[in-house]
Amino acid sequence: MDIKVPLKMLKFGHEDGEGINARVAGRDDGIAALAANLNANGQIENLIVKEAGGGFYSVANGNRRLAAFRMIYGEGSDHEIGCTVHEVNSDKAFEYSLATAITAEQLHPVDQYEAFAKLKERGQSEEEIAQHYGMSVKHIRQRLAMGTLSTAIRNAWRAGEIDEEAAQAFTLAADHAQQDKVLEKLRAEIAEQGWGDGTIDADNVEDELKVDPNNVGHLLRFVGIETYEAKKGKIVTRDLFGTRHKVSDEKLLKKLADEKLEDACKQLKKEGWSFASLRPNNYWDYGETKIEPAPTGDEQARIDQLNAILGDDPDLMVSDMSDEQVKAHAELQAIEKSIIDRSYTPEMRAKSGCWVEIDHNGDLKIKYGKIKPKEKAAAAAVERTERKKVAANQAAAEGKPAPESKVISNALRDRLEAQLITATRDGIAGDPLLAESPFADVMAKTICGMIIPDRPFSMPDGVRTKLPTIRQALDQNVFNAAMAKRFDPKDYFSNAPKALVLKAISEAINPDEARKIASKTKADIWKWALDNLAKTGWLPKELRTVHYKGPGSEGYKKPAADAAAKPGAPSAMRSALTKAEKALKPLKRAAAARKAAKAPAKKAAKKAAAKKRKAA
Repeated sequence: MDIKVPLKMLKFGHEDGEGINARVAGRDDGIAALAANLNANGQIENLIVKEAGGGFYSVANGNRRLAAFRMIYGEGSDHEIGCTVHEVNSDKAFEYSLATAITAEQLHPVDQYEAFAKLKERGQSEEEIAQHYGMSVKHIRQRLAMGTLSTAIRNAWRAGEIDEEAAQAFTLAADHAQQDKVLEKLRAEIAEQGWGDGTIDADNVEDELKVDPNNVGHLLRFVGIETYEAKKGKIVTRDLFGTRHKVSDEKLLKKLADEKLEDACKQLKKEGWSFASLRPNNYWDYGETKIEPAPTGDEQARIDQLNAILGDDPDLMVSDMSDEQVKAHAELQAIEKSIIDRSYTPEMRAKSGCWVEIDHNGDLKIKYGKIKPKEKAAAAAVERTERKKVAANQAAAEGKPAPESKVISNALRDRLEAQLITATRDGIAGDPLLAESPFADVMAKTICGMIIPDRPFSMPDGVRTKLPTIRQALDQNVFNAAMAKRFDPKDYFSNAPKALVLKAISEAINPDEARKIASKTKADIWKWALDNLAKTGWLPKELRTVHYKGPGSEGYKKPAADAAAKPGAPSAMRSALTKAEKALKPLKRAAAARKAAKAPAKKAAKKAAAKKRKAA
């Protein structure tokens, strides 16, 4: 029986008491697209429903359409929906839902192409087709691009001889004749050699067409087709599904890309950055500012709106965007540039620079705030001052009080890392297991000799990258004792932001004590922390490892008063640390001996150089 039911009286099948909707995964997928289609074309097919009592009906088949109708008209709408009532029990209604979900299939891509091509012949634009059927303009364009495939290729795709990736590869051929020739050749080879399951894949097609694996298409997008062609370059074949275009002159294209990168670097220098270049070979030696450019509340709201327009496709290219998306993309870039401009003051730019690169999609990517190795200290000092100014200016613009810093400086972070690495070296040398294995003892001393706390990137990668793993395996008592000795509380509390010192007091003592002294000067607060936190075993988060059980760790319980009053580490820890220091002495003596041995040679070299200069 066919009836009209107010939308507000329809219930989802999975909300029915016995659950008559078979679909669980993907219930909400593509609802916006379906809503766009229903809004453009109206309801074509009735929902299959059963009575649910009280004038309500549960939907056995058509739950996604119900969700789309709610999106269009609102959940409490009186808009009438066409329904077909089946006088069935819940078991039968569930079978209807299951049968529909299993047997429903999307149109084959070739059928989609032919259908969309008819719509375009009737005067509909790509944007109108996309809107009516809830698809992206990019999807419509790519389906219409199948018109470049010969009839033989389309028929082979329908028959299952090739898949979608192979079909896309065929579009890289010069013309239909080449497509058909490659198809026949691959069919013959499969018949003769019995390849796999008898299907032709994209790799087979690309090999025959000699598609360039180096893929210079991203450079073409970066340079611009018009610019390349203006310099007498030609595009031999355009890739309608990616950036694997074939060009006549790769050297010319790379030259134009280099020139455009150079222009970008010149512009960045004009904007005040001390340098702008490609990422250097010794990039690991460079520092980085702690600035994290942040949008205002209004900017973030607009960014969210623009991202909604652009959609979820991270590889969407400007050439595939609708007019609305192109405008959104340009506005988003302008907002991001504005955020960068105000986040880095002229003083910060003078102490740091940028790296530029071309990403796989042909977009210019810039990494801001890179610091040359020799300028890290000076840049950190400038950054601390300027970061406060930037934060204060943004707060003033939003009518808020100036925020207090909640992050430590790069310099302090580096010193904490050196303390952690030193403690790790101590822990390796003092591990109790070394006494049981001469081989392990030799290996430990070898590794300790490679560890350089104040220059971590000078260590072999095999050691540096394994330090976190090594720390987890170390004896807990030995490592905790080493960490307690290496941590410099005066350096930390006197240089950390006020908010972090108060947080330390809250964790190690109690929140009330932190509130009591919060109004005091920064100097008074850090001195109080130094006097009262030393015996609690508190460590900053940068020094906490899996072995840390002190204040602020999960499940931490403050020790009883008598236990807390005992100074120093437990005797087991002290003996382990003593053993570690003893094990390190030969390494220190060897390093001192090497330094002393080099001294006469260096002195003689200096004298020889001076004598040579004088003679010249």
